[in-house]
Amino acid sequence: MDWKSTAVISGAGILATWFFSMPTPPVPVRAVVARAAPVTAPAAPKIDIEKEAARLQLHRVQEPKYTAPSRNPFRFTERREPARETTAPVTAPPVILPPPPPRITLDGVASDSNNGEMQRTAILNAEGSVVLAKEGDQVAGYRVQKIAADAVELVKVVDGSVLRLGLR
Repeated sequence: MDWKSTAVISGAGILATWFFSMPTPPVPVRAVVARAAPVTAPAAPKIDIEKEAARLQLHRVQEPKYTAPSRNPFRFTERREPARETTAPVTAPPVILPPPPPRITLDGVASDSNNGEMQRTAILNAEGSVVLAKEGDQVAGYRVQKIAADAVELVKVVDGSVLRLGLR
């Protein structure tokens, strides 16, 4: 589309908007004049003001007496301590949890043939760092015992507990 056709379409849109937004001419309305009957208010009863004032004086409502509030939100006082019990609560001895194991995950296993012999390397993620370990290496307090195609067996150096990791 070139600039001429764009100008023609825009101009047509502007003209159409102008024609449809023009107000419609007012329709002449005939004025109808009718005669209305005069409205008269009903006669108000005559009230004796002095009698009404005397009647209201007899039934005077007593004002409530002022009493000082028991609490003043603008004055601070010392905090009252709640009454304490005389018996001490029984508390359970603290539970001692063993330290969590280090965060070691198996990310992969690489294999390489060396002189016709298959040698595997475990790709471990030990506490945020990548470690390449072979059988017999130590990683984060563990010794790599065995590396399979999809799993690694780690033995804790301190107590000999076994940790088996598999691929996710």
